[in-house]
Order: sequence, then structure tokens, then C-alpha cells
Amino acid sequence: MSSQRDQLICNARDCFKKIDDVAWITCCSHVFCAQHGKDAKLRQTGSASCPACGSRFRDDFGVVERNLNSSPQYRALLLCGYSPEVIMEIANNAITFWNFQKQQVCLNLERKLEYYRESVSRLKKEVAQEKSDAESKTNRLEKQLEQAQTRIKELSEENAITSREARGEHSRMDHQARKRKMDDFLL
Repeated sequence: MSSQRDQLICNARDCFKKIDDVAWITCCSHVFCAQHGKDAKLRQTGSASCPACGSRFRDDFGVVERNLNSSPQYRALLLCGYSPEVIMEIANNAITFWNFQKQQVCLNLERKLEYYRESVSRLKKEVAQEKSDAESKTNRLEKQLEQAQTRIKELSEENAITSREARGEHSRMDHQARKRKMDDFLL
């Protein structure tokens, strides 16, 4: 079982799926998950090219399927019979492949990082615009509130004056009515 950092990741753009069981490997050292690998294999007929880099596949071994969970006994027998020079060449190619895959992961992470940076920048601009709009609306509403409070104060003052005038007139009317009553009483 491989560790998390030694796990292959699909090189298809925007896939980044971790590959556990079956990997599709191209002659240009790209690796794909089952879905993208089958698509690449189907594209191989004729003048097909690698979906990741565009390299042309020259033969039937442009894309090969690899079982990553083969038994230890099977893996031990894979290189038996080859000369040490061939085994060293195969080991060198395998190490070069893994180094290339680590570079692919770094490139993908850099692309993701740039995408997220752009997203954060865009969101910051949107938030700043929304904040500005909210502040503008708040200021407008505060002015309307001040105007409404001023109008309420004016109306209260007018109402108070009208009330006093009405009470003053009412008291004069009461005084005149009382005076008439007394006059009527005296007569």
C-alpha cells in the first residue's frame, strides 16, 4: 500500500482524482484515472495525442493500462530474466516517471492556487462594492430618518400650538358661557 504522498493523481485538467487501482500511463509519462485513461485509449486509434500535453502516440503502446495493486509475487517476477543493465534502465525510467508526476502535481497545485487567488481578489472587489453600496444606502436612510424626525418635531410643535390655541379659545368660550349663565340667573 502506498502512502498518501506517493499516490498518483490523474493528469487530466481539472480532474485531480487519486488513482488507487488502475492507472493509464502514456508514453510521454502522463497518468490518467480509469475514466480519462479509457478516453485516451479510445482516442489512440489513428493519429491520437496525449490529452495532457498533445504529444502524438506513435504505436499501440502510446497508452497502457497498469494495475497498481498487483501481488508482491507478480511484481517480484516482472524483472526476472532481464540483464542488470535493462533493469537499471527500467528503474531509471520509473524514477524519472515519478519525478515527472511530482512536477505535474506541483503545476496543478500552482494552477489551483492562481485560480483561488483570482477568486479571492474578485470576491474582495465584490465585497468592497457591496460594502460601499450598503454604506451609501445607510447614509441615504439616515438622512431620510433625520428629515422624518425634523418633520415629526415640526408637526408636534404645530400640534402643541394648535392645542394651546384650542384650549385658549375653549376657555374663553367657557368664560363667556359662564358669564351668560350668571346674567341669565340675575335676570
